[in-house]
Amino acid sequence: MTLRPVPAWLEELELRFGAMLALPLAREGGSLEATPERYDPVLEREVRAGPRSPASARLAVYQRQYWFRLLTVMHAAYPLTTRLLGHWHFNELATRFLGAHPAQGHDLDAVPDGFDSFLAAATPGPVVVMTRPAVELDRDVLLDAARLDAAYRRVLRAPEVQHYRPNAADAERLLAGRLELSPAVALLTDTFGSWELRGRILDEPGEVPVRAPPRLAAARHGALVRSGLTLRLVPLEADEHELLCLLGEHSVGHALAALESSRSASERHDLPERARRWLARSVDLGLWSGFRA
Repeated sequence: MTLRPVPAWLEELELRFGAMLALPLAREGGSLEATPERYDPVLEREVRAGPRSPASARLAVYQRQYWFRLLTVMHAAYPLTTRLLGHWHFNELATRFLGAHPAQGHDLDAVPDGFDSFLAAATPGPVVVMTRPAVELDRDVLLDAARLDAAYRRVLRAPEVQHYRPNAADAERLLAGRLELSPAVALLTDTFGSWELRGRILDEPGEVPVRAPPRLAAARHGALVRSGLTLRLVPLEADEHELLCLLGEHSVGHALAALESSRSASERHDLPERARRWLARSVDLGLWSGFRA
């Protein structure tokens, strides 16, 4: 079957309609509203008015629904970040992000890609959350939450991969090779008790901003691991977490040497045995998807 080219008039109409949809909703009145005053008059002339509403009112329905759908996707992707900021302030940042990174293609699930990095650049300091009374949200708390949300999203969307199991040949060249972290795994650090807070807000949905937790006395570390449709957060020792992060960037031998060189003589005493245990455990947990010699 031969596909005919799209008529020029239809292509132009689609471009005008898409530009209308991309216009951000107005916030000045305290709610998100369509902006018919900004619509292309040519587009309005091409859209048939309804029996009780002008063309601009019909277009406004599409603009509102487009943005409400995008923002709902953003809320679902970053639930903890949304609740810490509150929906109103989160929507402002999400709208700025979507303006700089407009949705491409038909996969709405890809819309939030990169929001955590955008947030780091867009919030150079504390953020005032519109609660009663207003509170100041520490930037570190906000970015920790965004990284955690992004990690859950990345692990949940990762493709299924076979877990790496070393063979005899790999054992002989292990130190010179590099392990590849599974895409269904994320190495996490929790500084503010965000792990429990995220679980709580998922169990207790709502739109009321939640109070940020206080900084923990000591940071916690873990590995978020997906097996099939099951997620588990496995606690890790601090040194174990550091080694796993090094293994994701360097050869096994280089990672072990870097960890050892950063420790005192007393700390290095049992480090080789502990490192062997951590490596074996990482394989058992299915943290790796491959090995490159």
